[in-house]
Amino acid sequence: MSQSMKIVNMAGGLGNQMFQYAFAMMLQQHFPDDKVMVDTHHYNTLFFKKFGSVNLHNGYELNLVFSNATLPVATKSDLRKVTRYIPNYVLSRVARRFLPRLSTEYVEPLSENFTRNDDVLRPGDCYYEGYWQSHSYYTGMKPLLHQLFTPPRPNAYNAEMTALIEQSDSIGLHVRRGDYKNAPEFNGICTPGYYKKAIDKATKDGRVHTLFVFSNDIAWCRENIPQMANSQDIVFVDGNKGSDSCWDMFLMTHCRQLVIANSTFSWWGAFLNQRAEHIYAPATWLWRKCDIDILAPEWERVE
Repeated sequence: MSQSMKIVNMAGGLGNQMFQYAFAMMLQQHFPDDKVMVDTHHYNTLFFKKFGSVNLHNGYELNLVFSNATLPVATKSDLRKVTRYIPNYVLSRVARRFLPRLSTEYVEPLSENFTRNDDVLRPGDCYYEGYWQSHSYYTGMKPLLHQLFTPPRPNAYNAEMTALIEQSDSIGLHVRRGDYKNAPEFNGICTPGYYKKAIDKATKDGRVHTLFVFSNDIAWCRENIPQMANSQDIVFVDGNKGSDSCWDMFLMTHCRQLVIANSTFSWWGAFLNQRAEHIYAPATWLWRKCDIDILAPEWERVE
């Protein structure tokens, strides 16, 4: 009897890639005798090298950031056994959603995005298309994911910043702007009002805190965050660019409190944080009618 294959499509920036990889690891736990692989070929096509639609941020970087990410990458031959091989991300997504579904394909329902669905645990060959952003998939896998998503050795800047965060009464604050301006599902949720409410909650103990601000729009933060900060000290973390951008996430894992954006990047900073006393998250994650359980129940929702 041949070994069954399960292939998980990878798409989006690092935070999305971490969800998809964690989902693949969850499948491997449930089906230890199957060969579980990831599909990264959409990151390599000429179409997306030119237009960048799926090569968000730094392209496929999970295996470059995490040395423990060693699941095999599916070949074209592997893909053709379980799905329609279409080397164009947009066309392949359209095909899987509107053409007759192959028996070996599982496409995450848009209406149920961010909600655990145990129908995904299918015996036999299967190709998985989706984002799998439900905390309940991974709650029991925390030790494994902490080991898997271990950061590389920090450079001098991040070693110094880690020490500063751990030595202070630190509040990490993630502000996602930039690419969100053209993302109607996500834009306009984490408003200045959201950050002001969250900062008020994090500083109501009267202690002297330091806000560590992480953002892809530090200029906006420098202009707007001080007036929300309740006279707390502020450090704008602006030393991580390009391939070092992942270090903003790793630094978040050292903060004693966190205020996250509706972003998978800071979601992972919160999920992997083992020091945080409080994590504040937006009560609304995206502008779509769907059930959402992406936020861990112990995180405090802020309207």
